[in-house]
Amino acid sequence: MGEMRAPVRGAALALAAAIALCGCDYLQPFEQVCEQRLGPTRIDVETAPVSYVTDYTKSTQELSAMGAASTGRRVLGLTQTNLKWSASLGGNGLTRRLGGRHCLRPDIQVRLSFEPMTVLIGREFTPGSCIFDITMGHEMKHVDTYTRFLPRVQEAVQRELEARFGQQVFHFASQADAERQLHAMTRDFVAPFVDRSMQEVTTLQAAVDSPEEYFRLDTFQAACGS
Repeated sequence: MGEMRAPVRGAALALAAAIALCGCDYLQPFEQVCEQRLGPTRIDVETAPVSYVTDYTKSTQELSAMGAASTGRRVLGLTQTNLKWSASLGGNGLTRRLGGRHCLRPDIQVRLSFEPMTVLIGREFTPGSCIFDITMGHEMKHVDTYTRFLPRVQEAVQRELEARFGQQVFHFASQADAERQLHAMTRDFVAPFVDRSMQEVTTLQAAVDSPEEYFRLDTFQAACGS
């Protein structure tokens, strides 16, 4: 059985921009200087490898309360995780000497991960026993679903951020204003993807816990006691 928790939103936003002072105030418009001198926008979305730890200390009664108690089933195993994101923001920026106006093309690095991930098996079942192995095999299907899903989120976030920022030059009242607004723009684009992705992967995990899968598990687990 798979379980998603609420995502950590906006974790670890950091801005590190290379700033230059523009001394060309009277030679040409500041907007033109920005277009000519700023480096290209860079968007890089990466994923952390999916890994998990195990917990065999909780009873099946506790797992049932943590999982799908409303289904009326006794939960023998459970996989829990969070979908997290973090972003490092930077860019080559120019600040006008007169008035402090700031322009930049952003450099955005986003990291996506399912962390932490814990696979729990009821303490009633000894590791290596028949029921333990069958239950662990089922939980590995949940882990595999998370593993295959994460690159899809990566591609979607990469695509949408590139469409949002493109090679546009962004203008701000000051460097501090640039930092604040760039944080907000990135958060407002990534956080909704995390929310929607959480809903989507929850649906995929529910498909793993299909009636057919439960029938298969019940059949094999019953055979363990014969």
